Amino acid sequence: MTDSKPAAERRLMNKAVHYLGRYTASRQRLREVLRRFAVRKLESHDNAEIARAIEVVVDDCVRLGYVDDTAFALARARSKRRGGRSALAIRRSLQEHSIDQELVEEALAAADEDTSDGELAAALRHAARRRLGPYATRPGDESVQRRHLASLARAGFTLGIARRVMDLEDVDAAEQLASELRR
Repeated sequence: MTDSKPAAERRLMNKAVHYLGRYTASRQRLREVLRRFAVRKLESHDNAEIARAIEVVVDDCVRLGYVDDTAFALARARSKRRGGRSALAIRRSLQEHSIDQELVEEALAAADEDTSDGELAAALRHAARRRLGPYATRPGDESVQRRHLASLARAGFTLGIARRVMDLEDVDAAEQLASELRR
């Protein structure tokens, strides 16, 4: 039995399946991977044919369930929240994958469903990971406190959230607040 698909489309589908077997990806990320592959390996084919084949392969991968932007956004948002990332950082990350804004907001809401204040909980995790504020190993003077506050701000947390974290007395107070935030 011969395959009626063009050679470029077959090679792109093989690449997509191989890539998706190792990594989760959004539609946009898969498109980028296939474009780079085509530039390296399919230079003898017509550009219009390659562009059409890439879209066919991406659509087939979505139809077959190999690529699901909703599941990708949710998994990425949950993972980044567990890692102490701010909503701003998560939005930026998902926008790089051309995820729809409404889908981004739904993923963020789902990632925060087990806490009363996901942003504050993430800021506490970020502070613990980076040993900032109440998690600092050595008490710091005012300049150290400003640097810690600036680190939280650079991570995308608002000044109000950053100050709430920095105003905590010690690790016990931070852990108590973190447990209160969990539903």
